[in-house]
Amino acid sequence: MGLLIVHGGAGAPHPDEYAHRQAAVERALDAGWEALAGGALEAVVAAVCRLEDEPALNAGIGASLNRVGNVELDAGLMEGTTLRAGAVGAVRDVRHPVDLARAVMEDSRHVLLVGQGASEFARARGVEACDPAMFVTDRQHRRWQDAADTVGAVARDDLGRTAVAVSTGGMSRKWPGRLGDSPLPGAGFYADDRGGAACGTGVGEGFMRLCLCHLAVMEMAHGMSADQVAEAAVNHLAARVGGSGGIILVDASGRSAAAFNTPFMPWARRDS
Repeated sequence: MGLLIVHGGAGAPHPDEYAHRQAAVERALDAGWEALAGGALEAVVAAVCRLEDEPALNAGIGASLNRVGNVELDAGLMEGTTLRAGAVGAVRDVRHPVDLARAVMEDSRHVLLVGQGASEFARARGVEACDPAMFVTDRQHRRWQDAADTVGAVARDDLGRTAVAVSTGGMSRKWPGRLGDSPLPGAGFYADDRGGAACGTGVGEGFMRLCLCHLAVMEMAHGMSADQVAEAAVNHLAARVGGSGGIILVDASGRSAAAFNTPFMPWARRDS
């Protein structure tokens, strides 16, 4: 059974933004669903590319600004059949960071590239570049607020293959060069066909300390249901490190779940 879940970040936006964020997630779900025929990896990349184009979300255009007013973007993806993964961090001039993360994965020599080295790799691989100014919107200047949400998607295709992709601008007013959980396999994302796929969102430091997405996938591999793992993961995040955020999951049997402990997390799911 094919299945796709997309989220637009767990956080505390103004209630006036709820509908806009949910609509953005629904558009990304449509984009990912159209690509699912090509496999789980194609679906999550298509969904996250669309999320990076949504100014209401903290990824790509409209991403959070760091303490000096710049955008630094992180992204990662993983497919659960061979455990291939790719990620990039603190990039400023790449149009779709998730595309660059995929290029890193497909190159296979490395898993994570950051900063200027990641930008040079993008140029070498022909990944679309852009002026960093295009990511900065009037909305972000007006609302230079505390935020730490991430966008992402998990999928399982008809062949039982799982995949996950994430993208984020990170925490608002973060120190330049700060990396969160989003480019770190096991922390902000993880996929293994034996258990499923997990994607986190929220304040990344808690996810990193717990390696939460790896833990979630391993618990599903050991027999816990997606519903049980989602609630347990969010509770563990809060109880162990005082963390806030959310998680979306799909297990090896095609069951899915979402959970969060923040005021809002727009998400949507579709299956065949």
